[in-house]
Amino acid sequence: MQDAPPPESFKLTARFPTRIHRLAIPLEEGGTRTIDLVAPADPDALLNDPSTEKRYKADDYMPYWPIIWPSGLMLASRILSATGSPPLPPAMDPRCIELGCGLGSTGIAAGLRGWQVLFTDYDPEAVQFAGHNAFKNGIPIAHIRTLCMDWRDPVKETFPWVLASDVLYERRLHPLLLAAIAKLLAPGGQAWVSDPQRTSAEDFPLLAVEAGFKVQTHHLEGESLAGGKQRGQLYVLTRRG
Repeated sequence: MQDAPPPESFKLTARFPTRIHRLAIPLEEGGTRTIDLVAPADPDALLNDPSTEKRYKADDYMPYWPIIWPSGLMLASRILSATGSPPLPPAMDPRCIELGCGLGSTGIAAGLRGWQVLFTDYDPEAVQFAGHNAFKNGIPIAHIRTLCMDWRDPVKETFPWVLASDVLYERRLHPLLLAAIAKLLAPGGQAWVSDPQRTSAEDFPLLAVEAGFKVQTHHLEGESLAGGKQRGQLYVLTRRG
């Protein structure tokens, strides 16, 4: 962990009380890796925020970003593990982008493996928390970028590795996600999309194939924050041909 105060770009200006979640991420080869996530102390309080109501009326927006989502932790575990399937993409071009980063757990795992991470989310406060959390978990400043981004207008850059976890909760968003991945994924790259076996995600692999991707499905396992086993899926998307 970095003990120095964060630079100005990674300081939090939260409008609400925060707390720190110390998460022990299990590794497939045994042992754990600790990730600390600063988060709003009461995520439900954001539902009553006037700005949330305004954005919901404009775009059906809901503030899901402060929640620590299960498949984000499972995907972080897979990334941090030295063994397992699928293997991490080769880091000859060590840049990746996380879509819907929330508090940043998945991108932080990639950063801890040496990748340069662009954390993106539809909510500007989410990317502020993600950047702050990445820095506080010891990722070098030069390896952290943040961007408030709408999938309908993705950044004009391509990446060999695209990450997204727990973003398949609404079917209406799947075409937007796939269109964004199509624009962001570099030739020969991989997109990793994880989900905790939601019924809303069952058709995602077929939609991805129809959108021009090859899809491999891998099983994920972990433990929920409430205790007990948690299962999920990891969809690895590559371009056909």
